[in-house]
Amino acid sequence: MKYFTILILCALAGWAAYAGLRTGSPQAATKADRPPRSPVVAVGSRITWNVPYLEGAGDSQSLDIYSPEAAHLAPVVIYVHRGEWAKGDKSEVSYKPKFLNENGILLVSVNYRLSGEAQHPAQVDDVAAAIRWVHDHIAEYGGSPDRMVLMGHSAGCHIVSMVGLDPRPLAKFGLRPEVLRGVVCWSGGAYDLLAKVAEGGMYKPYIETNFGTESAGLRDASPTTHAGEANPAVHYLFVSAAGGRASSIALSKRMAESIAATGAPAEAITLEGKNHFTADYECGKPGDPTGGRLLEFVEASTDLRPE
Repeated sequence: MKYFTILILCALAGWAAYAGLRTGSPQAATKADRPPRSPVVAVGSRITWNVPYLEGAGDSQSLDIYSPEAAHLAPVVIYVHRGEWAKGDKSEVSYKPKFLNENGILLVSVNYRLSGEAQHPAQVDDVAAAIRWVHDHIAEYGGSPDRMVLMGHSAGCHIVSMVGLDPRPLAKFGLRPEVLRGVVCWSGGAYDLLAKVAEGGMYKPYIETNFGTESAGLRDASPTTHAGEANPAVHYLFVSAAGGRASSIALSKRMAESIAATGAPAEAITLEGKNHFTADYECGKPGDPTGGRLLEFVEASTDLRPE
């Protein structure tokens, strides 16, 4: 395993990034007129790219680690990217590495097998396998295995909510959902796959490619089905963008209400002035309040308190 320590000194932009998806090569390469997807990193952060979380695994089952300088038993956010289960990459973390590291939190960004390579439950199982690896190894990077928060965006919301609600994925790797202190669904709407297919539109073919067309399979793969299995030791947060779909906002509220009814702590919030994409890519951007909501949740769910 190779360790890469990067000291970023960039007076004009205040950040540096690597681009070239899945290559791990540093490069500043985003357009000024839209939020960057490539990592914006902090001065002094230790960055380790392309770590396989299963023995003999390739890039589709690997993760990147962004660790603050001198971290010790710090909270850990495990991030799962967007992409309709068919595209996207662990490099699409935008401002999160810098923001979280500067607040004393590790970020682990996870790749998973896309639907062109393997279908459900492959994506859910891969993230569960990554959590097992993080639990066993993150102390080597300054993180605490007892202070892990799982976060996903878009299709990643479906994946993390399944991992955090349905006990079967983590059980395959000898863990239970309470290994997580929190689950954050950051702007997603695919919690009821049957309803999503019925809506039609662009998501229907992606869902049918990854989950099939049988009602029983779609129902079992829907987080709404497993909301009643929420673990009371886990905190759940469902985040929507005010500029997103009204149906997604309503479903996020429904998920939080269903989970709260079991006695588990759950909340749904809406980010004003954001759409589905800027809610994620601007999270942690300097001067933007969006990251503050994430930080509040991580602090509360991992018992991190400022002195």
